[in-house]
Amino acid sequence: MTTSALARNAYHQSARSTASPREVERQVLSKLTTAVVVAQKNRESDPAAFARALGKNLEFWNVVAVDVVSEGNQLPAELRSQLFYLFEFTQHYTRKLLADDDHSLDAEPLIEINQNIIRGLQGFEAAPA
Repeated sequence: MTTSALARNAYHQSARSTASPREVERQVLSKLTTAVVVAQKNRESDPAAFARALGKNLEFWNVVAVDVVSEGNQLPAELRSQLFYLFEFTQHYTRKLLADDDHSLDAEPLIEINQNIIRGLQGFEAAPA
């Protein structure tokens, strides 16, 4: 299932469960992060699953990048810039991971970025409107 399909499914489910858009983003990113963690553990035995998990994670970050550069995005400019930087790092590091034949690199930096964003989204939800 592509990231777009995951996002669509999550948004459809959110309409039924009244989850906020930030909560839906958190749920999608949590699923993607879990997939990367599992694929990292099984990298040796299933390199294709590792590549798929990295690809889906990068699809998510591509969506983030497009969103933060959109004129209608209402996030503060500094936050948008930081998110775009994380996209650029994720894109660059994912390419390095996919080309890493001797497995000297791992996906931990990508996992940490996602986990930090998840925590931020949780904090956003907890903050008063």
